[in-house]
Amino acid sequence: MRYRRTRISILGCIFLLFSLTVNSQFNTYSPYTRFGLGDLSHGGFGQNQAMGGTGIAIRDGSKLNYLNPAAYAARDSMSVLLDFGINTYRNQYNTTDLSTTWTNVNLDHFAFSAPIGKYFALGTGIVPYSSVGYKIKQEYDELGTGDAIDLYFNGDGGILKYFLGASVELFNRVSLGVNMNYLLGNINRERSMQFPRNRGFAETYAIDEIDLSHTYFGFGIMYKEVIADKFFFTLGGIYDLQTNLNSAFTQTITNKFPGRSSYIDSVYISNVVDIVSDKTEETITVPAKTGVGIAFGIPNKLTITGDYYMQDWETVNNSALSAEGFDLANTRSIHAGIEFIPDFEAFRGYHNLISYRLGGFYKDSYVKVGKYQLNDYGMTFGVGFPIGKTKSSLNVAFTLGTRGTTENNLVKENYGILSFNVTLHDLWFYKRKFD
Repeated sequence: MRYRRTRISILGCIFLLFSLTVNSQFNTYSPYTRFGLGDLSHGGFGQNQAMGGTGIAIRDGSKLNYLNPAAYAARDSMSVLLDFGINTYRNQYNTTDLSTTWTNVNLDHFAFSAPIGKYFALGTGIVPYSSVGYKIKQEYDELGTGDAIDLYFNGDGGILKYFLGASVELFNRVSLGVNMNYLLGNINRERSMQFPRNRGFAETYAIDEIDLSHTYFGFGIMYKEVIADKFFFTLGGIYDLQTNLNSAFTQTITNKFPGRSSYIDSVYISNVVDIVSDKTEETITVPAKTGVGIAFGIPNKLTITGDYYMQDWETVNNSALSAEGFDLANTRSIHAGIEFIPDFEAFRGYHNLISYRLGGFYKDSYVKVGKYQLNDYGMTFGVGFPIGKTKSSLNVAFTLGTRGTTENNLVKENYGILSFNVTLHDLWFYKRKFD
């Protein structure tokens, strides 16, 4: 008797459930997410995150790597990959005179990859693209009158990326890939002004709701050479096209007059409230992104890799994102990582099968506050635990990073990200025979 294992319907249910769950989950609490699209995601899954965020040249048949769509073709033609994970953020914020800490745990991603024949493969999933989360209070004393003024800034939301990609392998060395990416999200920003010493003054509240969506394409290429099964090197490159996000802005301004009364159509109204609402359509441009990467080492034992990205935010007009004291800046980032497996084929000693990973990164943020372009740098490390005698694994990654500065009354952030993800590798597309 012959049969083919088919579990796509189960995957579809899981995918839909995860989509509905993750849609409201965003992982940040940073005052700098008040600007632009928020905090852009570090990207990648457990292996990538533990190796400094690298992935452009990582070609691993037992891991799902969406950072370069050309990597989908790395897995064999009879297996599928299912990857899902969670992470926890811990941020400490420091200024010249105070410090605060924030912690959060969230679902992070869901992804799936499967073969399409011998030389083709697809990958699809849901990953975070950006996150917004902040609560800021600024206190002032009006020099002319001595009145106290409190300003409040609150924000939340973010953008998710749904990707669907395909890859083809040519000549057993070259692979090409393309991702169709759909960005969808909602960002809410609130501002208010209050007078704590003069409760009779009008209090102003402004709420901006931004709904964003659009599709863009990203392309990837990889070239891999293996010499006598003792040494390999891989070259990779990616290019994401520029995209113009369709953005619907709804702004509501409310003025409250405590203690003030009025008659409207002979009806007595106390605490008069004026509300003005306006809806507009704006375009937010995300510039093209280019990246190159290299990896080399010993097959199934040692991988050393590095990536370089660049994205020119200064060349695009983003008036919809403009704010006082904030500008967009060109970004450059460099990532490096190493993975070591003591003995991939060991029959004894579980520690010999574990993947040990280490990395680091340095990034120039696209956010420029005043004259300071924010820098983000840190180190990463992690391990990959094989599950049984299969190619499935449990991956743990930890990132320690620093962003910002305390100069000119700005905020310096020290953060840690602990990530857990499970990669399930299974042979779904083979036939068994029973006598």
